[in-house]
Amino acid sequence: MRALLTSLAISAAANVFSLAAAAWLFDGFDIRFWWFVVAVVLFTVLTVTLREVVVGTVDRFVRGYTIVGGLVLTFVALWVTDLVVPRHGFAIDGTWTWIGVTAIVWAAGVAYGEVDKKAPADAPPVGQSLP
Repeated sequence: MRALLTSLAISAAANVFSLAAAAWLFDGFDIRFWWFVVAVVLFTVLTVTLREVVVGTVDRFVRGYTIVGGLVLTFVALWVTDLVVPRHGFAIDGTWTWIGVTAIVWAAGVAYGEVDKKAPADAPPVGQSLP
């Protein structure tokens, strides 16, 4: 449980930073403060959940599809957030804005993934060679 809460906290911090940076950089991305809080919570829950579902179901294929899969998952989570949060509180307009926001938030997610690495239970200890 502690690992999940830590993962959610790190993810939320990355999402706060990346969504705020994207809103600052793109005129077509508009966020209002209280809806920003709602959007970060919703987006964080969506990305952590989607990530766990995908990794849990296609674990052996994840390495090859990380970039494309990560971009798609980020886009889907942004799209659902955009649908759920009222337009006056969270709005992404324009194709290039969608591409840019997705890329920035995805890059922050990659950085979050590097910080939040969890070894599988059956992974050998560091320094021990595989059989």
